[in-house]
Amino acid sequence: MSFEKNILERIASYIPGYAGYKQKEVRRETDALLRRHIASILLSAASRLVLTPSDARAVAANPDARFLWDAVRAELDKVAQKIDKAPHGYAGFFDLAKVDEGVLEEVYRHDLSLVEEAKKAADLAAALQSLKPGSPEWIDALRNILAHLKNLDAKIDERTKILKAIAEPPPPLWEQGRTAEAAPQQKRESLFDKLFRKRS
Repeated sequence: MSFEKNILERIASYIPGYAGYKQKEVRRETDALLRRHIASILLSAASRLVLTPSDARAVAANPDARFLWDAVRAELDKVAQKIDKAPHGYAGFFDLAKVDEGVLEEVYRHDLSLVEEAKKAADLAAALQSLKPGSPEWIDALRNILAHLKNLDAKIDERTKILKAIAEPPPPLWEQGRTAEAAPQQKRESLFDKLFRKRS
């Protein structure tokens, strides 16, 4: 089994219908499936973050607990909104006639890591229900959830950068007005270059 087929099957085990980005005709729908799935995971996690009136009073009386509780809920909302609006940053990716298969492997790796990071955060949110709100263990669990959400947030930004780099590769050096003598010293490797170098 090829690496591409293996990783596509792993992602499809989480997201039925995920078909990858090789075919231009299904690229947009595959992206939408991924984003909807991650958003649904986060919304499910948010729905679990509910306190009874007595628990809410206990959390409100503890500054650390109150801060982390509010921070986790705010981060959940922020990340869910970000993944929903993500395509605005890489719309050109959907219109490409062909994308290098080696580069697509990097995109699939990233998609899988996004799904698994979101699932981990949701699992931690579910486990929070077994802990006493305001307790040290509950506070530590909130810190862990927040760390995973921030990591997911960074991964979403990185995915947008990757897809934008694929859709908008850098122009040749001569188009950038650089001389042949200066190019070796001044050339800066772009994200697009790095993606191709990884698979070479």
